[in-house]
Amino acid sequence: MKMNWKKGWGIGAIVALCLVSCSEEEIEYYPMGKKHLGETYTEYSIANIWSTDSVSRIPLNFYAEEVTSLPYVAYDESACVFTFHRGSTDKYLISWDYDTEGSYVEVQYGQNGLWYTVNAQKHTGTYLLTANDGMGVRMCIQSGGSMILSDDEIKYGIGVTVYKFKIEEAEPESTEEDCYQVSGN
Repeated sequence: MKMNWKKGWGIGAIVALCLVSCSEEEIEYYPMGKKHLGETYTEYSIANIWSTDSVSRIPLNFYAEEVTSLPYVAYDESACVFTFHRGSTDKYLISWDYDTEGSYVEVQYGQNGLWYTVNAQKHTGTYLLTANDGMGVRMCIQSGGSMILSDDEIKYGIGVTVYKFKIEEAEPESTEEDCYQVSGN
């Protein structure tokens, strides 16, 4: 009996989907390796995907002291999120500058599991954030990229270099018109 190639690919895709779905519970999340500002993120594995988001995201992992010197901003190294713990609602400047080789990068703020993108895929910019206790800031990419075999593990190739990711206090009288600038492509 001869099977056409479309049917063979379809059956193969179904089997692969079942294997991924069945083994999804076995995959533990762990963060990507830390990178210094200016270093390039080159790959991630399926275990780096933050599966609690509605869209699969891979948080980028930073050295906290390179991003902020604010003592009341804590960095959770497992979730790769900077969280405000000042005890009051205040204004902050979030600024970024990055290059990418096709990866979709987002600068986000969030609370209670809801994340909002501020950069609209613009590579350079500054955003005025009014944040209260418990709000977080992160930079992440969407899953995707070319599949590669690295260290006997399936990984996905990416190319993201973050030159600047900064969280700092804004002047109390700052307004969005003063601070919000998104430029670049």
